Amino acid sequence: MTRLWPVAVLLVIMCTRTIPAYAAEEQPVRIRVPFPEAEGFTMTDENGTRSGLVVDYLYEIAKYTGWSYEFIETDANDMTGEFIAGKYDLMGGTYYSPSFEEYFAYPDFSCGNTKAVLLARQNNDAIKGYDLRDLNGKTIGVVERATDNVRRLKEFLYVNGLNCTIKPYTSEEVAANQINLDLEEGKIDLKLGNATDDTGEFRAVAYFDAQPHYLVVQPDNKELLDQLNWAMEHILLADPHFSEEVYQRYFDDTGVENLLLSEEEKDYVEQKGTVTVAVPDYYHPLYCIGYEDGDHSGLVPELLKKITKRYGMKFSYILADSYDHAQQLVIEGKADMAGIFFDDSADAMRSELVQTKSYAALNDLIVRNRSVTYPEDGLTCGLLEGRQLPSYVKASEVVYFTTIEEVLSAVNTHKVDFACGLSARMEQMMQDKIYTNVVPVTLSANRIKISFAMPAPANPELLSIINKGINSLSEDDRNSLLDHNLISIGDTKVSVKSFVEANPILTIAAVSTILLLVTMVIIVISNMRVKNANMQKNIARAEADNRAKSEFLSRMSHEIRTPMNAIVGTTALIAMKDDIPESIKGNLAKLNSTSQYLLGLINDILDMSRIDNGMLSIAMEDFSLRQLLDELCSMMQTQAQSRGILLFCENNFKHSDLKGDAIRLKQVLMNLISNAVKFTPPGGEVHLSVEETAASNWQATYLFKVSDSGIGIREEDLERIFDSFEQVGASQMRSQGTGLGLPISQNIVQLMGGNLQVKSKINVGSEFFFSLPISFGRPIELKAPPESSVRFKDVRILLAEDHPINAEIAIDILQSKGIQVELAEDGAEAVRLFEQSIPGYFDLILMDMRMPNMGGLEATRAIRDSGRSDAAEIPIVALTANSFQEDRDMAKEAGMNDFLTKPLEIDLLYAALQRWLSKN
Repeated sequence: MTRLWPVAVLLVIMCTRTIPAYAAEEQPVRIRVPFPEAEGFTMTDENGTRSGLVVDYLYEIAKYTGWSYEFIETDANDMTGEFIAGKYDLMGGTYYSPSFEEYFAYPDFSCGNTKAVLLARQNNDAIKGYDLRDLNGKTIGVVERATDNVRRLKEFLYVNGLNCTIKPYTSEEVAANQINLDLEEGKIDLKLGNATDDTGEFRAVAYFDAQPHYLVVQPDNKELLDQLNWAMEHILLADPHFSEEVYQRYFDDTGVENLLLSEEEKDYVEQKGTVTVAVPDYYHPLYCIGYEDGDHSGLVPELLKKITKRYGMKFSYILADSYDHAQQLVIEGKADMAGIFFDDSADAMRSELVQTKSYAALNDLIVRNRSVTYPEDGLTCGLLEGRQLPSYVKASEVVYFTTIEEVLSAVNTHKVDFACGLSARMEQMMQDKIYTNVVPVTLSANRIKISFAMPAPANPELLSIINKGINSLSEDDRNSLLDHNLISIGDTKVSVKSFVEANPILTIAAVSTILLLVTMVIIVISNMRVKNANMQKNIARAEADNRAKSEFLSRMSHEIRTPMNAIVGTTALIAMKDDIPESIKGNLAKLNSTSQYLLGLINDILDMSRIDNGMLSIAMEDFSLRQLLDELCSMMQTQAQSRGILLFCENNFKHSDLKGDAIRLKQVLMNLISNAVKFTPPGGEVHLSVEETAASNWQATYLFKVSDSGIGIREEDLERIFDSFEQVGASQMRSQGTGLGLPISQNIVQLMGGNLQVKSKINVGSEFFFSLPISFGRPIELKAPPESSVRFKDVRILLAEDHPINAEIAIDILQSKGIQVELAEDGAEAVRLFEQSIPGYFDLILMDMRMPNMGGLEATRAIRDSGRSDAAEIPIVALTANSFQEDRDMAKEAGMNDFLTKPLEIDLLYAALQRWLSKN
């Protein structure tokens, strides 16, 4: 490390052997420290501000010891000899060597070095990370080929007097992850890696590269050395990477982290109970509890909640009138610490306060009165009480105010020329009130660090715990906390008084205008009342029309599906019989295919009608996207294979558990795939791809694509294909369908928050695509389908069905599996049969929705409320021609367990029976 101070002068002085002894009789109140100009270690800028690695270390030590310093300007070449001569009490930037111990008293801890890293298990308390002596006797795993790192390790161990066993691993063992497995199992205590290996999986306990450097004291001043050791140990206990962090600040290196509480700190947490924190009452974005300021409570409370969660330390708040008052409460001992502190370490000492590690850095903002120019000579600056004038701000005079409001008012009325303050706070005040003469100065992009503050000298345990809590936050955690709390509600609250004071002429004009408008308003009000009455009548009429349309569509769906159920059910029953001639089987297949086609047309027409009347809604239910796509692809493969087309399904997403309308999403994708298969010649390909393109904490955006190698669509037809009843393509293909599939899909996608789009080229193919933002949902437990071995023998089902043909079909289907069925011709009879039976007599109830005397919903409620021992557990499955989502919702609300629509699909019926009967 070439920047460390030369020690060559020491060799010359050693030859003279004229070294005076220095014996301190008592601990000095003021410590004498040499201060040469050494880049990175001890520096002074043009404003006289001291900085550097040694300076930062000394100020951190002073927080614990209460020391103050007398910095003595000197030359680096003379400093060592002057120290040995007794001119200084403490000196920084010194290498260790046994031959130097005669002239320097070294503390137990150095001031830093890093680049290679030793990693330990997270739960290995025997290796604290701040005391290198813990490494004695440990076994260190190393990569055999990393000869340079191994050499550095041996030098590191030698320099620090450590005796460790080095265990080499071959490249093959490392590739097989053997070194990590051995570390996890405790076969080795540490592993050697590069700084980039510190990913959080293991705990970094030591970084090293060059020789360590020290703060040293006079060899005969044991009391000063003990205090130095005590302070440095507490610094490293609270912030294990403090040395490396300070080093990075000036030399851009890496840090070490250890965040475990010591036994003393655990005792402090248990005995202290609650730490009191002084904060100004409402100070956006740092403290906002009790105010409607968006969905955040402030950076300070949210950070302290994380410390509470991690270490168990509890906090309560003492509200102060101002920023300065909060600091005074701490100095007077009325609060344990201040939640907000802006000044640097030197200012903190002058204010009798000790800063913790910074938990945030925010921009300062300069605002000026519009009649002045900043910067220029002779300007007066307004500043918040308790703050110091930043070094980058130039002012001839400073005037202090209690609140930011007072500061901005002073600039607005030109009591001061300009002001400087926290950007987020000042910008919000400028939103809340009108300051017509205040102009922001955008040239300032200076950031000020914010920390907690405690009385000096600080309680070492409390200071350590708070610093550990701050250090436990990752960079992402800090940015997330800061971004969340920088968002305010943005409400503009302007009082009449402030508006009049800021705009007297505009106020007079406004009052005059209002008086003129009052007369016009009185005249208009009567007309408005008449129009409003007419509007209410129109609204009531429209609502009645919508109700009538909804009832009509629901009834139409029921009336059409009821006879369709008889057709489909009878066809299925005939097909289930043995020894059916092949010619009849073919006719049955055609009849079934035609029935399904007719049912699809009915569904499309009803969906389009509901869309036109604004009655189509999107459900919000938890579902698995992966399961949806697996089922969809499996189902559509059959259709594709029957036409000799290859169907490929490609997924690339991280989040699968979502919340939305899975049925409608599947309907859209199924329609697009069906169209692609229909318009692709045999031997072609159809691709379905789903990709997650963006994600936040609560939702993700998914890109859905269905592409084919089919006949394509002419450019002039691309817009027309989304119109109702429009069809394009060959005449034979156009005859298949109503032309409603794409319009329905477009409307569903739009209701979900997307837009269905298309790209196509003739004889090349088409691609339909849309993006949807979908909220995350609860994980869905993907259960295996019930085994077909579930026996229906001795199962007794109560069937509530008023339509004789549908009842006969349902009974035949159920009895074909050996199920005993008892029929109720309406809901009232179903309730009576259930109540008259003994508990457990019926295993399941199939309930129609629309029946005379008592409907299925009312009957279900009556059964659930009957008070019988099996009333709550018996499965009730809706078996109905009502197919709309609101029908499903009403069934679930009434207490039904499942929902099957007519025309009845036998496989789905058997699957539902297996699912619910297997639970009994």
